[in-house]
Amino acid sequence: MTNVETVQETGRPPADGSTDSYDPVPEIVDWLVGLVTGVIGLVLTVIGVGLYTQVDQAMITDVVTEEGVEMNGLTQSEFITASGQFVDWFAVGVIVTGLVSAVGGAAFIAVRRRTRRRIAREGGTTATFWACTVYGAVMTALVSFIPGSAVLGGGTAAYLHDSNSGVRIGTASGVVGTALTLPLVAFLAVGFIAGGGAVGELTGGGLLAALVIGGELVALTINAGLGACGGYLATWLL
Repeated sequence: MTNVETVQETGRPPADGSTDSYDPVPEIVDWLVGLVTGVIGLVLTVIGVGLYTQVDQAMITDVVTEEGVEMNGLTQSEFITASGQFVDWFAVGVIVTGLVSAVGGAAFIAVRRRTRRRIAREGGTTATFWACTVYGAVMTALVSFIPGSAVLGGGTAAYLHDSNSGVRIGTASGVVGTALTLPLVAFLAVGFIAGGGAVGELTGGGLLAALVIGGELVALTINAGLGACGGYLATWLL
């Protein structure tokens, strides 16, 4: 009897639906997820600041002149002017993305610590919907070199959450994994519009911005669908 109870405490929830002792992910994982996300965010922020402060019109002019860069429909001077605007906005996008990642990593650790303290007092499960969503998004990132990695992320989220909401949490996992790039894509789009407007090619800049945003939305939709499939499969298999 003692052995059975021990398994229930450290493994999956009992068949009667009780989740009083369900804790599938060690606390160290929360720290690793938060710290790695925070460090990546800080690195991105530093890179963005470096781009914004170090890459100026003179540097772009030197690179374009030395490499003989050409852009269909634009003169070399126009290309340099447009590139200056684009680089500034791109740098801001990298900075914002980095800050969001850094703050998000710190917030994740803080929220998870608070959740674990509450569960220790009141009972329940540490495998909350949004925590499992983040775990699934992290899994997607870790195996991103595999086509359709969002399926594994969605399946991981559904497995850890262990409920009948596999499709919903799988979808959320796919969305969260992609949404992290939204700030960068938004500023890329602004950069294209600003660069095009600076040389009288606002229509062309707007078209490039639309393509970038459209690509992001397509990626978001695909990953949400793949995550949902992973969540469904995990629920069905278990």
